Amino acid sequence: MIRIVTRLQVKPLNRGAVMQNAPKLVGFFEKHGIRSEGVFENFHESEVVHLWSAASIAAYEEATASLRGDAAFREFAGAAAQLIESEKKEYWRAIA
Repeated sequence: MIRIVTRLQVKPLNRGAVMQNAPKLVGFFEKHGIRSEGVFENFHESEVVHLWSAASIAAYEEATASLRGDAAFREFAGAAAQLIESEKKEYWRAIA
Protein backbone atom coordinates (compact mmCIF):
# COMPACT_ATOMS: atom_id res chain seq x y z
CA MET A 1 0.00 0.00 0.00
CA ILE A 2 1.28 3.45 -0.87
CA ARG A 3 -0.03 6.84 0.12
CA ILE A 4 0.13 9.88 -2.12
CA VAL A 5 -0.01 13.34 -0.60
CA THR A 6 -0.93 16.07 -3.06
CA ARG A 7 -0.35 19.61 -1.80
CA LEU A 8 -2.12 22.36 -3.75
CA GLN A 9 -0.85 25.85 -3.06
CA VAL A 10 -3.62 28.37 -3.75
CA LYS A 11 -4.20 32.06 -3.33
CA PRO A 12 -6.38 32.71 -0.28
CA LEU A 13 -9.19 34.05 -2.46
CA ASN A 14 -9.22 30.77 -4.48
CA ARG A 15 -9.11 28.38 -1.51
CA GLY A 16 -12.91 28.11 -1.22
CA ALA A 17 -13.34 27.29 -4.91
CA VAL A 18 -10.59 24.65 -4.77
CA MET A 19 -12.25 23.03 -1.76
CA GLN A 20 -15.61 23.09 -3.56
CA ASN A 21 -13.97 21.21 -6.46
CA ALA A 22 -12.63 18.53 -4.09
CA PRO A 23 -15.67 16.17 -4.11
CA LYS A 24 -15.72 16.07 -7.92
CA LEU A 25 -11.95 15.46 -8.02
CA VAL A 26 -12.31 12.65 -5.48
CA GLY A 27 -15.07 11.12 -7.62
CA PHE A 28 -12.85 11.07 -10.70
CA PHE A 29 -9.89 9.55 -8.85
CA GLU A 30 -11.99 6.88 -7.14
CA LYS A 31 -13.69 6.00 -10.45
CA HIS A 32 -10.23 5.16 -11.80
CA GLY A 33 -9.06 3.16 -8.76
CA ILE A 34 -7.30 5.65 -6.49
CA ARG A 35 -8.82 5.81 -3.01
CA SER A 36 -9.30 9.12 -1.22
CA GLU A 37 -8.32 9.12 2.44
CA GLY A 38 -9.35 12.72 2.96
CA VAL A 39 -9.07 16.32 1.93
CA PHE A 40 -7.57 18.80 4.36
CA GLU A 41 -7.06 22.53 4.53
CA ASN A 42 -3.83 23.96 5.85
CA PHE A 43 -5.39 27.41 6.20
CA HIS A 44 -2.24 28.94 7.65
CA GLU A 45 -0.29 28.10 4.47
CA SER A 46 -3.25 28.57 2.05
CA GLU A 47 -2.89 24.97 1.00
CA VAL A 48 -5.41 22.24 0.17
CA VAL A 49 -4.06 18.73 0.81
CA HIS A 50 -5.44 15.51 -0.68
CA LEU A 51 -4.41 12.14 0.77
CA TRP A 52 -4.77 9.21 -1.64
CA SER A 53 -3.92 5.52 -1.48
CA ALA A 54 -3.29 2.73 -3.99
CA ALA A 55 -2.20 -0.88 -3.71
CA SER A 56 1.20 -0.14 -5.27
CA ILE A 57 3.03 2.46 -7.32
CA ALA A 58 2.26 0.37 -10.42
CA ALA A 59 -1.47 0.41 -9.58
CA TYR A 60 -1.27 4.18 -9.01
CA GLU A 61 0.47 4.76 -12.35
CA GLU A 62 -2.08 2.57 -14.16
CA ALA A 63 -4.97 4.44 -12.52
CA THR A 64 -3.52 7.86 -13.33
CA ALA A 65 -2.99 6.83 -16.96
CA SER A 66 -6.64 5.80 -17.10
CA LEU A 67 -7.63 9.08 -15.44
CA ARG A 68 -5.72 11.14 -17.99
CA GLY A 69 -7.61 9.29 -20.73
CA ASP A 70 -10.97 10.39 -19.30
CA ALA A 71 -12.25 13.31 -21.41
CA ALA A 72 -14.57 14.55 -18.64
CA PHE A 73 -11.64 14.61 -16.20
CA ARG A 74 -9.44 16.53 -18.64
CA GLU A 75 -12.17 19.14 -19.06
CA PHE A 76 -12.63 19.43 -15.29
CA ALA A 77 -8.88 19.55 -14.64
CA GLY A 78 -8.31 22.26 -17.24
CA ALA A 79 -10.73 24.59 -15.47
CA ALA A 80 -9.72 23.57 -11.93
CA ALA A 81 -6.01 24.10 -12.65
CA GLN A 82 -6.61 27.82 -13.18
CA LEU A 83 -7.19 28.16 -9.41
CA ILE A 84 -3.96 26.43 -8.35
CA GLU A 85 -0.62 28.19 -7.94
CA SER A 86 1.47 25.03 -7.58
CA GLU A 87 1.15 21.31 -6.91
CA LYS A 88 3.54 19.05 -5.04
CA LYS A 89 3.20 15.27 -4.74
CA GLU A 90 4.76 13.10 -2.05
CA TYR A 91 4.84 9.30 -2.23
CA TRP A 92 4.83 7.41 1.07
CA ARG A 93 4.98 3.75 2.05
CA ALA A 94 5.37 1.95 5.35
CA ILE A 95 8.82 0.46 5.95
CA ALA A 96 7.69 -2.29 8.30
